[in-house]
Amino acid sequence: MNFNLFDNPIMNAIGRIADFIILNVLWVICSIPIITIGASTTALYTVMLKIVKNEEGYIARDFFKAFRENFKQSTAIWLVFLLLGIILIVDYSALVLMPERVAGILRVLFLIMGVLLISGAVYAFALQARFVNTVKNTLKNAAILVFARLPFTVLIIVFTLVPVIATFLTVQTIVIGFSLWLFIGAALVAWLNSLLLRIIFRKLEEPQERSDEE
Repeated sequence: MNFNLFDNPIMNAIGRIADFIILNVLWVICSIPIITIGASTTALYTVMLKIVKNEEGYIARDFFKAFRENFKQSTAIWLVFLLLGIILIVDYSALVLMPERVAGILRVLFLIMGVLLISGAVYAFALQARFVNTVKNTLKNAAILVFARLPFTVLIIVFTLVPVIATFLTVQTIVIGFSLWLFIGAALVAWLNSLLLRIIFRKLEEPQERSDEE
């Protein structure tokens, strides 16, 4: 009888957790220069989308390969979202100068726009990770998906923002949360999002697959 110590659910789970930790650490290190956050996030989703399809190879090698290949376009996408985010934050901060009633309405509006911006960024980096396209078309497709796949968008917002909000609830959660973000948090969020994104992308890939067959 053949017996493989490593071929069992527990060892597979441990191996998967190790993959997530490696991915998370790579993402954190490669995001430190700030300007590289886009390329780093695209690389994270490139590998994670392969993981949810059971197509992963060498985690670190695939990460750095995707980082290099997508650096220019991912950086351009990141700068667009960074600029839009800065504009939102500045406008939100300026609400203190406005009448409270008007400021309250605009505050809600800006928060909604911020949430949509975050979900759009997730779609954009995942699209960049999975498909070859121009920056303009990637951003356009991301904006379309935010509203065209609204139930998925809501779940992506929950998976992405709830852990961040939970991190800042108390001093204790900040300490624990930052430790988790440094070692596995971002990878777990990307994994949850990738489970949803895989469903969305499968529908987008089916027409192309039929076209290739013809």
